[in-house]
Amino acid sequence: MAIAPYLRFARSLVLRDRPSYVHYAVTSKCNLKCRFCVIWKRDQDAIELTTGEVRELAGTLARLGAVQVSLGGGEPATRKDLPEIVEAFARHAVRPRVLTNGVAMTPAVARRLVDAGMRDVSMSLDSLDPAKQEELDAVPGTFARRIDNLIAVSRLLPRRGSTPILNTVVTSQNYDELLDILELTYDIGFYVSFIPIHTAADPNGAHRFYSEASDLKLADKRRDDLRAIYNKLLDIKRKGGPIINSTAFLERSVGYLMTGKGEWPCKAGTQFLSISPTGMISPCHAQEGDWGFDFREIEHHFGTAEYKAQVAQKIASCEGCFRPCWAEVGFLMNDPFALVEMVRTQVGSLRGRPRVDAAALRSRLGLTGGTTA
Repeated sequence: MAIAPYLRFARSLVLRDRPSYVHYAVTSKCNLKCRFCVIWKRDQDAIELTTGEVRELAGTLARLGAVQVSLGGGEPATRKDLPEIVEAFARHAVRPRVLTNGVAMTPAVARRLVDAGMRDVSMSLDSLDPAKQEELDAVPGTFARRIDNLIAVSRLLPRRGSTPILNTVVTSQNYDELLDILELTYDIGFYVSFIPIHTAADPNGAHRFYSEASDLKLADKRRDDLRAIYNKLLDIKRKGGPIINSTAFLERSVGYLMTGKGEWPCKAGTQFLSISPTGMISPCHAQEGDWGFDFREIEHHFGTAEYKAQVAQKIASCEGCFRPCWAEVGFLMNDPFALVEMVRTQVGSLRGRPRVDAAALRSRLGLTGGTTA
């Protein structure tokens, strides 16, 4: 077992001056047109880093102190060299997590990624109603493919040492399904992460990654119902249920969903970084394209007075967010209880996962015939 990541994390935890977590969007291309996402609308012609450049990037991030990198997009599985990208980070002991919509994560793709060293994956499912899911995807036929691919990935991942997560974006269309989606994670051996919908403040305005679909926002009149649901989730979390979100995140989610304001210790640009498909490093998604450093230069700038001043200026003008990829790092690095929860969760993932009963699950979800995978 490589000790380097643990030493890097311990250093970050004590000094809090290194990016223990990095989000790298390997592409902006996507096979879906999800209503709560706008990434697929932009940067489709961006020149992505080559496999060789990604290997160079992996070494750079390891030297900076990164412990984990999430490989997202767009849809990362649209890149044919994704297994080589996964292997590049695994080779440098920067643990890769693949963030996928689940539709493109076919058994063949998943098998290549597992062989390359993928142990952590986040797949998306936002409703157990096929019509509702496909309306959110804006692409027909996606529900059955998601379920079959979830089943396949669950079977392909090592039963110990893996942390598979089911991502669910909480919207006005599915908030009453959260407990049912949680039940599904027991069946497939996944953890679940509930992500509050982020919508643009101006219904007629644009944002680099906030949804433009204002109808997905929850109205204040649903506050009591939403609070009751989250109270149940918190109770299940306390009892050891497979919810990857920290207690701190769950407790604040209702407030964010109602007001669009999240309270958490944002350390963008220091404890976490964002990397665009072109290899530009910035504090987080919201700052991509506005400024940044080419990854080949970041080692010369990171931590300097000029760098800190630029980050502080950008963060001061930020409208804020409550994305779990960022907020959970803030809680983890600055809230001892959240750290204990994370350790307990990771230890729990070593206990082994149940083998999914594909036929029973497909039948319960109303899927008939053979798999589509």
